[in-house]
Amino acid sequence: MIHKKEAKEWARATMKGLWTSPMFPFTPDFKLDEAGMRHNVEYIIQSRADGIGFGFSEPWVCSLAERKRAMEVSIDAIKRRVPTYLHTTDHSVEETINLTRHAQEVGADAVMIWPPYEWAKTQQMVIDYYEYVASKVDIAIILYNTFHSGIAMTPETIAHLARIPNVCTVKDAINDVPHTVRCMELCGDQLVFSTGVEEHLLNVTLHFNVQLLLGSTSVFLLQTPHCQPIKDYFDLARAGKAAEASRKYYELQPLRDVWNGIYQSLWNKKGALHPLPFIKYWMELNGMRAGPVRPPMKNLGEQDKAEFRGRLEASGWMQRLHPKTAKKAAA
Repeated sequence: MIHKKEAKEWARATMKGLWTSPMFPFTPDFKLDEAGMRHNVEYIIQSRADGIGFGFSEPWVCSLAERKRAMEVSIDAIKRRVPTYLHTTDHSVEETINLTRHAQEVGADAVMIWPPYEWAKTQQMVIDYYEYVASKVDIAIILYNTFHSGIAMTPETIAHLARIPNVCTVKDAINDVPHTVRCMELCGDQLVFSTGVEEHLLNVTLHFNVQLLLGSTSVFLLQTPHCQPIKDYFDLARAGKAAEASRKYYELQPLRDVWNGIYQSLWNKKGALHPLPFIKYWMELNGMRAGPVRPPMKNLGEQDKAEFRGRLEASGWMQRLHPKTAKKAAA
């Protein structure tokens, strides 16, 4: 666990590269798939992720006991091979504190917290919420700015929250680069920033020296243990090799377009919806364990699956990501 006094220094030194957070895998009868969680951790590490989180996905259809068990399994599976963070937001402020303390106990380095729906009506309410929770726990806190919470934090709110000792990083996932840049102008000396959207990564790395892509499913959907195009161009960009990085970045555009297509619903300011059924199906196609979404959310029908597979195949990237599978099909 990274204590609140160490949080900002730790984030600047450690939160670099590609960090991601996989979905809750369920068995066909909707039970938590612990073996699937462990399998996905190995897959993501082999895909060269630099940090792993867990617990966003479908917490609203899980019990608190299941969420705590998932924390325990994920931390045990990672075995400190990479830094870790856990999602601990709950509709109840007290349960958020409860889950955050559990994350401390099981050995997470940090937690990611976003304003719960009921306590996200004004910017001041968001500030009050974070200040209260942070005062009750002793662990590094990552802010998650998303329309999914029902409100987007302003740069001024984020700058205010940057004064909290625990707060060390922001996933500014509202698909708005100028917003992130303004936040960096106000408090970039105190916090590590990520837009959370892979499409912006090259731009913000070359022009604003961003060191982190945080919590994006692109790390395990657009990459596999066989091929890591995001890692390739990001490392080149961080090394100052802009031309080479740009060439590799634009090669990925057809597959990136598929990812962006399913995520448009999450960036809807009037009512963000998470594209979980598509993400989980894509995970299965990549060889990960995902299983179904839990009710009342509905899984993709066979026609939707066929159409989505067609979009992935048309990108021209599936053979590059899965060369062994492609060779078997050709034989």
